[in-house]
Order: sequence, then C-alpha cells, then structure tokens
Amino acid sequence: MIVRKLFFLLRAAVFVLAFSFALATALPLQAAGIASIDTKVTLKDAVIVEGNYILLGDLFTNAGPKADTRVAYAPKPGRRSHFDAKWLYRVARAYGLKWRPLTLKTRAIVERSSQEIFRDEIEDALTASFQDQGYRDKFEVELGNRSLKIYVAANEPATIGVENLSINRSTGRFVATLVTPANKPGAKRYRLTGRVHRLVQVPVISRRISRGEIIRKNDIEWIDVREYTLRRGFILDDSQVIGMAAKRYIAAKTPISASQIQRPQLVSRGDLVTVSLQAGQMSLKTQGRAIEAGSLGDVVRVKNSKSKKVVETRVTGKGTVKVSLLRAAALN
Repeated sequence: MIVRKLFFLLRAAVFVLAFSFALATALPLQAAGIASIDTKVTLKDAVIVEGNYILLGDLFTNAGPKADTRVAYAPKPGRRSHFDAKWLYRVARAYGLKWRPLTLKTRAIVERSSQEIFRDEIEDALTASFQDQGYRDKFEVELGNRSLKIYVAANEPATIGVENLSINRSTGRFVATLVTPANKPGAKRYRLTGRVHRLVQVPVISRRISRGEIIRKNDIEWIDVREYTLRRGFILDDSQVIGMAAKRYIAAKTPISASQIQRPQLVSRGDLVTVSLQAGQMSLKTQGRAIEAGSLGDVVRVKNSKSKKVVETRVTGKGTVKVSLLRAAALN
C-alpha cells in the first residue's frame, strides 16, 4: 500500500516538472514570435508628408533607429512622387532593413500635404495692389492663365504678396509677380498676366419680360458689367426703361438696348376706339375703328364706324383718341 502511494506521488512530481519545463521553454518562443511579428518591416504604399524630406520611417514600418533618416526630397506642395520596386529595395538594403518587393510592380506614392490658394484669393490680392496704385473706379481683374493652380505646404502660411506690378492704362493689361508665402525667404514666385476691366452699372430686368409687358420700377435691378461689352444703344438710365413696353422677349439680368423697348401701345390695329372732339366748352364723342396701332401721343388713322370715312387722330389714352376741329368734319 505504501509502495503504491509512493508511485503515485512520484508520478505527480514528474508531471509537474514536465509541465514547468514545457511552460518555461514555450514562453520565450512565443515572445520571440511576437517580437518577430512586431518587428517585421513592411512598405507603406501611400504616404502623406509635411516636411521638405521623405524619411525612411515614412516609407517603411519598424525602421528602427534609422526611421528619421532622410532618403529623398519631398514632392512640391500639391504634387506626388512615385518610387518603384528597385529604388525601394536599394534603400531598404542600404539601411539594413529586411524587406524585399513581392513583385516589380510594387511601388510607393508620396504626396506632399498642402493647401490650395484659390483664384478668387489671387484676384483679391491683385485688386488690393491696384487700389494701392491709385485705382478708384470700380473694376474687375481677369487672369490670363485660367488654369492657374497654386499650392502651399500645409505647415506654411497661405499668404499672398504681389510684386513688380505694372499696367498699361490704355489697354488695362498688366504683369505682376505673385509671392507665396508672402514676406518669407525662399518663397515661391509666379509670373502673372491679365487685364483690368472697368465696371459700369446698368439697369436690367429682374425677371423675364414677354412682348407687350410694361416695365415697372420694381422690375429694375442694377448689375456691374465690363465697360467694353456695352455696345452703342444700351440703356444706362432706368428712367428710359420704366413705363416702357417690351417689343419682344427680354431675358432677365441682361443689359437692355433701346431697340428692345417701346412706348406702351394704347391703341391696337382694329380696336374700337372712342374719338373725342373738344372745341371750347363743346365736347363731342363718337366711335371709330383704328387702322393703325399707336402709343401715347402717336398719330393714328381711325375709320368712322358709320360713315366709313378715315381721319387722323392723336392717341390720348387706352382706347381713346382725339381729333382736331379741322378734321372733325371728315367723321360725319
């Protein structure tokens, strides 16, 4: 019985020793496995950098103490650089990184973090410079390069300076140098060309007007247009428009020419009109049919509905005309 107990105790002791040994050897191996995973070098195939240089750690994970080593110049703001498999492999080997490309198509794309200076900001800066040079009329700046795009690094101020501004005052054409960031050594410079346009305010119709519609005061708006676009005959004074009628369709918010408007027609051809004769205190009225259309003050011919005789009359209102004493006899 005692021998049997000793056997079981010995067996349990052997099991504990075996388990302890297995645990002691497994933990270092497991730790080594985790370390190997954590220290595995991999390529970052899409990178955004802020500084002037690309660092080893920007391209590879787990680059170790050499992660801050400069390996290439960063692209210009707003641009990208492409690095192929051969170049990346040479860099990895040069700095002792255990990495190789899986295929020759492996590549990394590095983009410079940047902010765009928009066209309207450039135009505002030029406008301020023109005003500093004494431009007081209302004007508009037009850049010659319509596709111009300017980027500044994200860690730089997006400020604009204008230098060497010169202008031909007869044509409005100008040349200038744009500096960004402004007032900073080593700033980027761009040559700009364009034109300054003097603006003129003109009255326009705020809504679409159909033929025959009367233009009211509340239909009028004012807009700025470039002076050179105004052809002869365009109306600059709203008093020439208010109360007039459209000869034809007039689009909204477009300059109006004198040929598009007319005095409102108070008498249309074929209308039945009231013909009046005023001689001293005597007043006579009869009816006739208008042979012609006319506006206020126009002379139109009217046929007497009974005698069929035609006489010249002057339009006095909507559907009303008057005739002179000398011509009144023709109505009888």
